[in-house]
Parts: sequence; C-alpha cells; structure tokens
Amino acid sequence: MTVKDRVGRQRYIAFRVESRRTPSQTDLADALRAAAAALPAESRPRLVLWRDGQGLVRCPHTAKEPTIALVRGITAVGGQAVTVQTLGTSGTIRRARRKYLEPEPRETSE
Repeated sequence: MTVKDRVGRQRYIAFRVESRRTPSQTDLADALRAAAAALPAESRPRLVLWRDGQGLVRCPHTAKEPTIALVRGITAVGGQAVTVQTLGTSGTIRRARRKYLEPEPRETSE
C-alpha cells in the first residue's frame, strides 16, 4: 500500500473571480467555507492559492465535479457580487499553476 492509497489523490481546480473590486483572500476563503459547510469534512475544498483575481482550490479526486459546481455557484464574496469562472483541473499544484494561472512567456524580438 502506498502513501497515496492512504491519503487519497487530490485535484487542483483553477478559477478566476470577476468583480468590480478584487476580493481579499480572507473574504474568498470565508465564502468558499460557507458554500461547502454542508459537505462532509473530508470532501470540503480548500483554497490553496489566491493571486490577482485567480486562485486554486484543492479537493479529493472523488469530489471534483461537486467542487467545480460549488465554486461556480459562489455569487457573492465579502458583500459584493462576483462571477466565478473555472479555468481547468489538474492532479498537481505545479501543473495547475503553469497551465492555468501563469501568463504566457513573451517572445523577445532580437
């Protein structure tokens, strides 16, 4: 039995929050926690990265689809209306950051 079998596989869901003012990390984490309150503790998503209106949520691989629906269903953060758009899902945090959150490298003309 490997460690992954005991701990469980994770998924990282990248998302973007669109609003007039970028919400704080604390407000977003509170909104995510409130939205996931009805879920079992082991299935609740966790905010693992928040920067410039984009972030990553970690969840068990078995709860990927409910987590995507939950994240998309957030309509208010810190008392202001928001729209949440999911960008993609990955099995590693490194790949999720590279593929969905980091800007494309600029080509230099030399």
